[in-house]
Amino acid sequence: MALKPIEGGNHIKNHYGIYIDTEKPVTGVWDNNEIEWLGDAIQDGIDLAWEEHVDECPNEEHDDCGPQESSDFLIGDWKKDEKGLYEPDPDGEYSAIVREIYTQVVLSKWAIRGNACSPCYPGQAEPGIAGEQLLYAPPPDLLGDDHPRKGEVIKIR
Repeated sequence: MALKPIEGGNHIKNHYGIYIDTEKPVTGVWDNNEIEWLGDAIQDGIDLAWEEHVDECPNEEHDDCGPQESSDFLIGDWKKDEKGLYEPDPDGEYSAIVREIYTQVVLSKWAIRGNACSPCYPGQAEPGIAGEQLLYAPPPDLLGDDHPRKGEVIKIR
């Protein structure tokens, strides 16, 4: 399916103080329940709380200790910068942050059209209903065969 530009005038929108171009993908905010194979991606992902624990814990073995709270996970393709911080790998298929309720796809070879999010996520968009804003999507195979909008996900790079 080819990406069709939105017809009409100005594609720049002010979304709660952040200007976004409807023709350029923004971070996609996906409900975790929409991504059927999210659990498998998390198993291969980076547990940020665990990494912090290992860095700070004086124990050499961590069988009897560990983070006491749930964590954010990084899934997809990430790399560490010169400061040791994670950043999306621009050559990877996708990069996403999994939180308790939502997954934020911050970079991807995949996109879909949706609508700008609530003020909680300024400058970001969600895929719930087709809209004018282009947003990053996880790879279609992560969505599962029954996702109602899977066929609308397109490869953009």
